[in-house]
Amino acid sequence: MTTTFTKITGVGFIILSVLRLTPFMNATGKWLLYISIAAFFLILYDLLEFIVEGIWIKKGFMLSKFLFSLRSIFLGCAVMAIIVLPNIKINISVKEVNTFSDAFTLISLGIAITLIGFKTEKAQSILYNRRRTIDNEVREFLDSIEGQNIINEHIEKLRIENTQQINKFDADSK
Repeated sequence: MTTTFTKITGVGFIILSVLRLTPFMNATGKWLLYISIAAFFLILYDLLEFIVEGIWIKKGFMLSKFLFSLRSIFLGCAVMAIIVLPNIKINISVKEVNTFSDAFTLISLGIAITLIGFKTEKAQSILYNRRRTIDNEVREFLDSIEGQNIINEHIEKLRIENTQQINKFDADSK
């Protein structure tokens, strides 16, 4: 459910950014600030989930209930930023609105880009460890008696085939 919500929200932000370039949408600075705050909560949850999973998985803890609660809190904050904040009378200047909006946008972008790097690094590490494990298992098998027998049988089979080909070539040459 939450991944669907997050995807739809992301697509919604993309559509809003395109509409912002057209005369079909009149977005005020305060409204953009609330959208920036909502995006901040969504990316902050993603960051905390990444950190918590990294710490707790190493210790063998189950995370589902904790992460579900954390996800609910941050999604709730994002929804509140979009639905509740616009209906509260907040008296701040346009300059302050723009400053806060820029700050939330930039920090969200910074967290998102940094998180992409960390997630890519983690995925590469997992792939490297899997490859190393497979290499070690293959090496262990090849070093075992069973592995040596299979190799020797294959070598013997190839030797017989080569000998037959040489004998055939010699017979054809005469």
